[in-house]
Amino acid sequence: MPADAPGTARVFLTFDVEDPVTPASDDAVVWLAETLRDKGVPAAFFVTGDKARALVRRQRLDEMCIRDTNHHSTHPTVAEYLEPRDWAGGVAEVVARERSGADLIRDLTGRELCGFATPGTSWGPQVPGALADLGIPAHLHSFSRTGGGHNPHWYAGALCFARSEAVGPVEDVLPDPVRFAELVGGLPDVLGRAARSADRLVHLYVGHPTMFVNRGFWDGANYAAGRNPAPGTPLAAPEPRPAEETRTMLDNLSRLVDIVRASPVAEFVSFGEVVAEARRAPALDAGWFAVALAEAAGRPGIRTTSRLLSPAQLLYAMCREVLGEDVERAGPVREVLGPVARPEGAGAVGSPAALDGRRLREAAVSVCREVSTTGALPALARADGVAVPVATLYRSLLDLTAEGAAGVRALRSPPESVPLAAAPELPGVAEEITEHYTRRVRRWMHRPDLDVTELARLTRAQTWSLRAAAAA
Repeated sequence: MPADAPGTARVFLTFDVEDPVTPASDDAVVWLAETLRDKGVPAAFFVTGDKARALVRRQRLDEMCIRDTNHHSTHPTVAEYLEPRDWAGGVAEVVARERSGADLIRDLTGRELCGFATPGTSWGPQVPGALADLGIPAHLHSFSRTGGGHNPHWYAGALCFARSEAVGPVEDVLPDPVRFAELVGGLPDVLGRAARSADRLVHLYVGHPTMFVNRGFWDGANYAAGRNPAPGTPLAAPEPRPAEETRTMLDNLSRLVDIVRASPVAEFVSFGEVVAEARRAPALDAGWFAVALAEAAGRPGIRTTSRLLSPAQLLYAMCREVLGEDVERAGPVREVLGPVARPEGAGAVGSPAALDGRRLREAAVSVCREVSTTGALPALARADGVAVPVATLYRSLLDLTAEGAAGVRALRSPPESVPLAAAPELPGVAEEITEHYTRRVRRWMHRPDLDVTELARLTRAQTWSLRAAAAA
């Protein structure tokens, strides 16, 4: 749909259900679910493994479940247990630590899971990288983004929804009449912009059911600054919220839902429906690969906003074309990660000003071999004693397609010497994502000495795997 065409904003609601301490928070989930059910409005409730176990103990299995993390704020948190690990070790650690919670919620609900939510500010790029092994198709509250306002998008092989693109948490404004009026007053603009956009999505993040009955978070008093409570020590409960404030919050949420339902440019949809639609492969019309080449060649730097191919997929496809494969005839290109290993031995080899035909093919072989073996790009494409940064190879092959009469034919029949163009190492959005991540990840829920240097490097590297999701 063109960006200026009229449409309908598709609004989905989410909640994070984490509090295993206060039984009143169980009631809050039921109140919220019943309110939305009575209005015919779907919502996604992301439940931690610890909360699910608490519900079993309290015999409260009347809640709706999708999936949050297994232990949320218990140390080591996600970022803490990923800190010392490389890519493969981190993916394996996520799978090992999160599988039991995922399996428990599947068993309790009899349903497959459609999403995993980042716990607070604790994240690492191996989390979306591990979701396929956990059988979970989407990641909520991701620190990734395309830089083009696309929500959802693909990153590290998973369908991701950027926390930065959500509206909310609405819980912060529900008790305050002034802030609630501001939210309601700005809602028509939010819905109108979404209705005119290509994605037409609005993620309305309501927040945490526990905050409808408490004035503070259950984990703040128990797990701050890297500390776990002593074994056998009861967890401290947060300050309860007065009943009249709870009533105000529930009433205002009901009003908010009614306003969206009454909007002529909005409709509520389920998170599962959004995930199913966004995971569709993009339509590949005749000439799709030439279109992808033209999209990328016409932009400076490394483009992440295409719906056809991520930069990593595009480089892999271009290398296959250099080696004589007809990519367009072969169909969709597999997911490809950004470089997961540090470049080694770069100082011992030269990076020439150009590659002849033989070395170009050898460089293409090295890229395809690494993708076939690891699913990720190498940091350096190697050919007969030389090493070429993958960003340089990417830009040089794109320049080759832009100069030829037909881009695809230029890859299959390159000139005798292909100049190597200097290029930025990463997409421009890499630093924006990393700055946001490193600033937020150092908050109260982590050890003060948490070092996310390697996690930040891997976060930047996976921007090679970014692309926009299929349009609704």
